Amino acid sequence: MLSPRERPTEWKLNVDTMTDRLVPTHSAQDSRTYVNGLLKEAENHRALHHPYLEALVEGNLPDSQGAVRDLCHQYLAYSENFLQYLSATVSLLDERKHRDPLLSNMMEENGVYPNGDAAALGKHGIEMEWINQVPHPVLFKRFLDSLGMDDAWRHDHPYCDEAVIWGQLFFQCCRSGGAAQAIGAMGIGTECIVKQVYRPILAAIVGQLDVAPRDRVFFDLHAAVDDDHGEILQNIAADLAAFGCQRPLLRRGVLMALNLRTSFFDGMLIRTRTMTAANKPLAARSVDHCEASRALGSESFTTTSVNRDSLVPVPAKISGELVHRAVCGGGEAAAYSTSRGHPVFPVKLTTHTLSMSIGDLDPGEATSKHRHAYESLIYVIEGEGFSTIEGQKVLWKAGDALYVPVWNWHQHFCTGDARARYITGTNLPLLYRLGQTVLREEQQTRSAAGCGGS
Repeated sequence: MLSPRERPTEWKLNVDTMTDRLVPTHSAQDSRTYVNGLLKEAENHRALHHPYLEALVEGNLPDSQGAVRDLCHQYLAYSENFLQYLSATVSLLDERKHRDPLLSNMMEENGVYPNGDAAALGKHGIEMEWINQVPHPVLFKRFLDSLGMDDAWRHDHPYCDEAVIWGQLFFQCCRSGGAAQAIGAMGIGTECIVKQVYRPILAAIVGQLDVAPRDRVFFDLHAAVDDDHGEILQNIAADLAAFGCQRPLLRRGVLMALNLRTSFFDGMLIRTRTMTAANKPLAARSVDHCEASRALGSESFTTTSVNRDSLVPVPAKISGELVHRAVCGGGEAAAYSTSRGHPVFPVKLTTHTLSMSIGDLDPGEATSKHRHAYESLIYVIEGEGFSTIEGQKVLWKAGDALYVPVWNWHQHFCTGDARARYITGTNLPLLYRLGQTVLREEQQTRSAAGCGGS
């Protein structure tokens, strides 16, 4: 028990129980006015108007998409421990009327929502089935999983120092400074301004990433429908602000929470300024790779900067011959040639993902009409003719190359006065190694060259 000299002016001696108790020194209206002033101070804080958030929304960073993905990954270091911050705050509250509403908040963090929430959520495009009985950390990780940043990826990519420090110091702020400091930090410095923080983050996610609403619902929840939590904490703050000695502690908690968030954003902004494509998470690099492949196709072997940090190249052990001499000198695949209707000479080398063969067509000769569940690229060495690919006629001559998509009916015709010879490359071995069943189908009737390939 404090001595009389050590007691603040708000402490008085209860004669009946001979215990110290804290009595209010400010009216409820005055306390609410004080809390509103703290809210105004929080709303004008740099944490809510940070250039990092503005740059994410505007997309004017060196790697805007990578920056949004990086923020989502690093933010988990803080978000996944939110229940610990809330539990620490609840443990410091003496009155049940203050604890109980926050315990309900904890239930929502665990995916348990009041019956009346479905309608409010529906107005914001949030389906209850997306979130019901799903803890918020799981929602966040589901979002990261949709970006390719699953548990295995996160294990290999630890959080940055700024994210770790933010989470650890915020926890200390909620645990070690008393109830008023914790309510200031968790309430006015966090829950009351969460919508202002999450709205630009959500805008950046929508603008930069292709994520389904169900997968990003964690951010929709916090950007649209988190008012109740903030109001509850404002009421608790107003009760505490009735005691003059608690007001500095409330404000300290508010500033600690906001300054910690600002420091995190400062560090993230520095990271984005030096970020390149190599810093992107796996999913981002995969998207780039797909876009490059769509744009370049077979030519993509000339693009060597995609997925640079996805693996460490290791020389493969030589397990067979490196040259097949005189491929067309007696190496015809007899049964295959018969079914195809012309001589085919396979290249016999120990490749793991590619196959190659050489085909011959005499003047006026045509292959069978066929299709197969693998891609093929064809390069014409000699002669001229045409091919039909799903009914589309394609003329070719020596020096040309053509592409046959998966499972497209096609047929090749030699229309010149000399033999046509071409090299065919496929991805058949790769599909076999991936465990895929690869089909090939021959049409029984064959068309002559003069039939126009119909």
